[in-house]
Amino acid sequence: MKAFLYFVAGGLVAMMPVAQAANGETARPLSAFFGLDNALPAGANFLCQGASGQDGMPIVLSHTVDADTLQPDDFRIVTRSGSEHSPICSTLRPANDPGELRTVLLIGEFGDAAGDPPARVLIVDDLFSAGVTGDPVNFRGTETSVTPLEAGPSLVLAEVVPEDRWSTEGRGSACPEGIQQVVRATWAGGVRLPNGDDPGDTERALYRVTVERTDGSTDEIVPAALADLGDNDNNHLLCLDTSAPAVSVSFPGGHLVDPNGDLNPDTQVAVGSASSEVP
Repeated sequence: MKAFLYFVAGGLVAMMPVAQAANGETARPLSAFFGLDNALPAGANFLCQGASGQDGMPIVLSHTVDADTLQPDDFRIVTRSGSEHSPICSTLRPANDPGELRTVLLIGEFGDAAGDPPARVLIVDDLFSAGVTGDPVNFRGTETSVTPLEAGPSLVLAEVVPEDRWSTEGRGSACPEGIQQVVRATWAGGVRLPNGDDPGDTERALYRVTVERTDGSTDEIVPAALADLGDNDNNHLLCLDTSAPAVSVSFPGGHLVDPNGDLNPDTQVAVGSASSEVP
């Protein structure tokens, strides 16, 4: 593929044409969430040396990532004034269970929330999808706007998890026996209850999944169980007691918070099949 030049503040950056996976989906960042401003806790040093007191920004990508191609310099953060920053660290943790590997946590100094907040995230070097089936796709040359610090977390992605992956071991809790369908709901950033606890049965009952019946009608159902808890990431598994295809997932506002303490808004996302890029 022929490279082209992409203009950013401060000069020219060589880019590659945006590629598509075998399923035709363009490789791109789906969201960039300014989660913390100079406030990552000391525990973040286990993710990246020197992370404590830095900014944190999770980026959710359209495809799962080839971890061997992930580098901090793949990303450039541009603030509202045009100032540019590079992360000191990029990691797929804590959302690194099988099938999840699409949320990249960027750590560093990305601007000031009050004076000059981050506005855009650009992918400026080769970052490839896992390419389990078909050729890998390159995220280079794509970008997304940044959700501001004061905004609460929203649902970004929902996908059906193939049955052969239901029993795959992960750090979070698993769906119980007898489930007929599992949908992974991915938030823009990590979510917890305002008191710091994990979501539980009350939050399970707040989720709504629209399913399509064989006659073409739709119903709203509540998940039979909520799983992938206890691992501090931005994913939940919605365990359904029906095989009717899931169409969309919604969650009401005011119940979950991001690490900055901001409550989630009303949020809804369409359900897609699990990407061919899921390892």
